[in-house]
Amino acid sequence: MCYFGQYSARLLKKPDQCRAVCACSHLFWVDGQDGIRDGERVLLCLKRALRIANAAQQMASIARDSSGPVTLFVEILNKYLYYFEKGNKQITAAAIQHLIELINTEMQGDSATSDAFLASTLRYIQFQKQRGGVMGAKFESIKL
Repeated sequence: MCYFGQYSARLLKKPDQCRAVCACSHLFWVDGQDGIRDGERVLLCLKRALRIANAAQQMASIARDSSGPVTLFVEILNKYLYYFEKGNKQITAAAIQHLIELINTEMQGDSATSDAFLASTLRYIQFQKQRGGVMGAKFESIKL
């Protein structure tokens, strides 16, 4: 894990830690001619973000405040989709499918804000499927 990921643990709130680790994933995947493309490290960052989001979800369920952590899962899903589109071989359609199922499970009884955020992301996936071409074929294996 990168030093920045270690620094994220010093942040007080779990959602802030989660977002910092997601941001660190961009250190390992830089677009451009001489860009860095370390898909394995990107995946490690995103998995760590999922663990932190899960811990935040557990803490929120104890405090009976469920709106924030589910939003974190949707933010992580968006990062997965970003790297999936960019061609990171470590980010698979199966991993995205599993994350969507996890979010749907966690969303039961959640706020409208998280629901709208997820609906927007799912519409984007549907749009990519309908677009056709190479990108449409990649997204076709994701079941909504």
